[in-house]
Amino acid sequence: MHDAARRVLLLVAAARLIAGLPMGAQQADTNVGIASFSAGGIFGLGAHGSVGGSLADPVSKYIVPFIDLSYSPLTSYAFTYGADNTGKGLFSSSLLDVNGGIRIRFPGTSDWVPYIGLGAGLLRFSSSTDTSGFSTIATVNQSHNYLAGNVSAGALYYVTPHVGFEVELKGYAAQHNRFARATAGIFYQFP
Repeated sequence: MHDAARRVLLLVAAARLIAGLPMGAQQADTNVGIASFSAGGIFGLGAHGSVGGSLADPVSKYIVPFIDLSYSPLTSYAFTYGADNTGKGLFSSSLLDVNGGIRIRFPGTSDWVPYIGLGAGLLRFSSSTDTSGFSTIATVNQSHNYLAGNVSAGALYYVTPHVGFEVELKGYAAQHNRFARATAGIFYQFP
């Protein structure tokens, strides 16, 4: 089975599993904001850590527009170059993700609020190569921006009416990259 189709099936299965949990979360509030901070990992570009945050503004009991920002350091390694390996270098790369979209939540009577989401945004892949040796020092910075779509499945768990935990699995599809991000974090609902 093609990797993209497998990922879509995994996301659909996760959403159905979450939707089947005993639910009925009390939090169907509108006119509030929800800020969250999360950490986890990305998979499909190798396995790397990821940190991020999001802001959401529920406009109805079910519809929640959101803005999401995450950062993932990708690869970093030192190397030597030259005929006698006297030149030294350091390569590092990272991913910055800025996206927005809509979450559809399924509130009920428990403290769990499962949701599914659909969004789009910008992926910025950056790399830096620093070299020194042979009486020269050089730095080469590169970055590439790609538009990407994403689908997500997750849930909020309310510990109090304003504070709780969030888990999310988000799949991304860009021109040359397909990967997933799994995160867990905390959120605060205000005012």
